[in-house]
Amino acid sequence: MQTRYLLTALVVLGSFTSAFAQLNIPDANGTDGPLNASGATYTIDLSQAQPGDALTYSNAGGNIGKGIYDAARWVIVFKYSAVNVPAGTTVNFINHPSYAPVVWLVQGSVNIAGTVSVNGKIGVIGTGGLVPTEPGPGGFRGGASGPSGYGAALGPGGGGPGSSGVYNTSYGNPQVLPLIGGSGGGGTDAFGAASGGGAGGALLIAAPSTIQISGSVTAVGGFAVAPGYGISVAAGGAIKLIANQVTGTGSLNADTTGRVRIEANTLEGGITSNPSTITVPPGIGATPILFQSPTSPTVKIVSVDGLPSPADPTAPLVSSADIAIQKNTPVTIVLETRNFATAGAVVAVRIANKYGNATTLNATLQGGGTTVLSNWTLSTTLAPGFVTLQARATQP
Repeated sequence: MQTRYLLTALVVLGSFTSAFAQLNIPDANGTDGPLNASGATYTIDLSQAQPGDALTYSNAGGNIGKGIYDAARWVIVFKYSAVNVPAGTTVNFINHPSYAPVVWLVQGSVNIAGTVSVNGKIGVIGTGGLVPTEPGPGGFRGGASGPSGYGAALGPGGGGPGSSGVYNTSYGNPQVLPLIGGSGGGGTDAFGAASGGGAGGALLIAAPSTIQISGSVTAVGGFAVAPGYGISVAAGGAIKLIANQVTGTGSLNADTTGRVRIEANTLEGGITSNPSTITVPPGIGATPILFQSPTSPTVKIVSVDGLPSPADPTAPLVSSADIAIQKNTPVTIVLETRNFATAGAVVAVRIANKYGNATTLNATLQGGGTTVLSNWTLSTTLAPGFVTLQARATQP
C-alpha cells in the first residue's frame, strides 16, 4: 500500500534572534485557563463555544475553557494561559454547527509532544453515506451518496461525484488569511456507494514566546472508503503557527494539497512540513495579523427567490434547510460584494447538489455598484432536494 503522507524537509527562511523576545499576540489573556490534555484521546467540543467577539471576550464561570464563536470572523477562539499536549495524547475536535476553524491565542508557551488533529473523516459505505462526511473544523464536507446518486462535495474546490477535493491550487493564499480549510471529496460508487472524504480543517496557534512541537499537528483530508484506494480523497487543510520561536523535531502535516505557514523569528530543531513551507519573521515585538480587517473584500449571498439568506448558515443538509423553496422554475440569487473592485471581476455561485454534480454560474453586476458596495444577480432553476450555494468573487 502506498503512503500519502510523506513529509518533506522544511525550507527555512528567517532571521535568528533571541529566544527571550516576545511577540504581541492581541488579547491573549489566558481567560480560558491552561489546556492540559490527558489520556489517549482528548476531545474539545466546539459546539459549546459561546457567541461573541473573538478579541474582546473573557470567559468566566462555567464557560471557562469552552472558547468563543465569532460568527463575523468565522472562527472559534480559545485564550489559553498555556498549552501542554503530552506524548501519547491526541487532541481532536467535535465540530461547531458552523464548521468554523480553530484559533488558540496562548498567553504562555505551547508544548505539543503528542498530536493535535483537525483531520477530516473517512467516507462511509452504505446508508451512513447518505449524510455528507464531517470535515475537520474549518474544512468542508465530503459528498453524500445513496440510491438517488452520488453528490458533489462542498467547498470552493469540492470534488464532483467520484472526484477528489483541492485546496492550495484552487483557492486561499500563502498567508492563510482568512483561515480556511480544504474541500471535500465527492460521493462515489466505490463498494456500491460511499460518501466522499471530509476535508482537513484549519488551525492557528499563536503565542508570544515559544511553540515547541516534538509530536505532530495534522490537517489531513479523509479518503472515501479506506486509506490506499485513492478514491475521492478530500483535500488537506491549513496549519498556521505564530510565535517568537518555533522549535522541536516534530511534524506539521496538511497533506500535499493543503497549506502550512510559520511566522517566527527563530526556527530550531528540524520540524518537517507537508507541504513544504518557509518561515517568515514577524519581527521583534511585532503584532501579527490574526484576522482579516473590517475593510477586507467580502462576498455573500443576500437572498434566494426573495427569501433572505441567514447571517450564519448552519443547516446540516439532513433534515432542514437555511432557505426552503418549493418550485421548479427559475429563481433569482442576489449577491453582495463589499470593498471589492468590480472592473474585470467575476462573481459566481457554486451550486452543489446533495445527490448530483455541481455547477458554477456567473452573476451579473447591477447598475450603480461601486467598490464599496455592489449587487450582483443570476437566475437559475435549482434541482429538487438539498443544494448548497457558495459565493466566490475573483479578480484577474
